[in-house]
Amino acid sequence: MHLLIIDAMNLIRRVYAALEGGEWPVEGTRARSVTIATATAEAVGASHCVVVFEEKCETWRHTLWPDYKLGRAPMAETLQAGLPEIRAGLTDAGLTCIDVAGWEADDIVASLADRASAGGLEVTILSTDKGFCQLVTPRIQLRNHFDRTAFDVEGVKQKWGLPPHQLVDFWAMTGDTTNHLPGVPGIGPKGAGSVLDTCGSLDMALAFPQLLPEKLAATLAQYWQQALLTRVLATLRRDVPLGMNLHDLRWRRGQIS
Repeated sequence: MHLLIIDAMNLIRRVYAALEGGEWPVEGTRARSVTIATATAEAVGASHCVVVFEEKCETWRHTLWPDYKLGRAPMAETLQAGLPEIRAGLTDAGLTCIDVAGWEADDIVASLADRASAGGLEVTILSTDKGFCQLVTPRIQLRNHFDRTAFDVEGVKQKWGLPPHQLVDFWAMTGDTTNHLPGVPGIGPKGAGSVLDTCGSLDMALAFPQLLPEKLAATLAQYWQQALLTRVLATLRRDVPLGMNLHDLRWRRGQIS
């Protein structure tokens, strides 16, 4: 069995951006999003599908870091108003659409992927969000419809130079501008990669600073709290209370409106 998890707003925003300015952007987004979702389900041989939305609300990340996602452009009002129509179109296509109050879609996706793979399913996540690379395992892959790429464990290593399990430590040091997460001043991708190549993890680097060049060790010693905070914020939660079972996510083909 194979579960396809679709990051709803990632897909919808990108489709809408390509159609915005046209005569029927919401209707076009509805039709195109359904086409992409069902075509991807067919391509990966999905037996189960779920489209993950999220409520507009503050989450535990905002509690820890009030500047989380600061400066991100708001959703177009036309798209916001059209979301129920788009969601209905996906439901009519036999796809289960969900959200969980108080939780970001990213954490819902991570929880679904983790539990499905633990239960023996193959999992594909459809999104362009790099944060999902941390979830990639032999059973979980990340698929980007728009540039026609798919990341398995080896693909993640080729892109980042690191295996999936080291990525949150990497982002803890480099920061994440997309989500407005702070990194360690003076440590960029090259420095973060060097730390992980030498020590294996951020925890080991902090415990054994003598393994690092003096300047790098001193920088981590000064900003270790900031690095650990960013790691917590960048790590996807896998404990979202989902309140559903696998049967609820079965793809009901042939119900496209």
